[in-house]
Amino acid sequence: MIFNGRAILSLIMLAIFAGMSIIGMGYPEKARMLPLLVGIPGTVMALAQLIRDIRFPEVEALTEDSVATMRRETKMFLWLAIFFAAVMGFGFLYGAPVTVAAFLRIGQKESWAVALVGGVGVWVVLYGVFTKILELFLFDGLLLPLLTG
Repeated sequence: MIFNGRAILSLIMLAIFAGMSIIGMGYPEKARMLPLLVGIPGTVMALAQLIRDIRFPEVEALTEDSVATMRRETKMFLWLAIFFAAVMGFGFLYGAPVTVAAFLRIGQKESWAVALVGGVGVWVVLYGVFTKILELFLFDGLLLPLLTG
């Protein structure tokens, strides 16, 4: 059994999805739908990927392409951390649209129009679909309640 970087990442993803599914089971019936909708398929796929990574390890030589890929992956993990921090601080309704707009403008070098449409689109989906139509509770963040009282 060989553990390489891919297998370790698959193991981490398996832990995240399985943990999300287990925690979601403790929520009331209406609130558990979304965590289970994402968590159960994610757990199954992460487990399949972990088995694949352990049984068929891929050994790669370090090339220019792999270094460029590592840089892109590092940038994406940085953006993921920024998104997580924004949602934890300001909640989904405010943190997610701002982060998506910033990613499109700064990370992907899109025009202001595309970035703003992306941010507004995220807000419309989160507010319109999740809050109004599905009547789901979205996390308010940790800092926003302190700032607004």
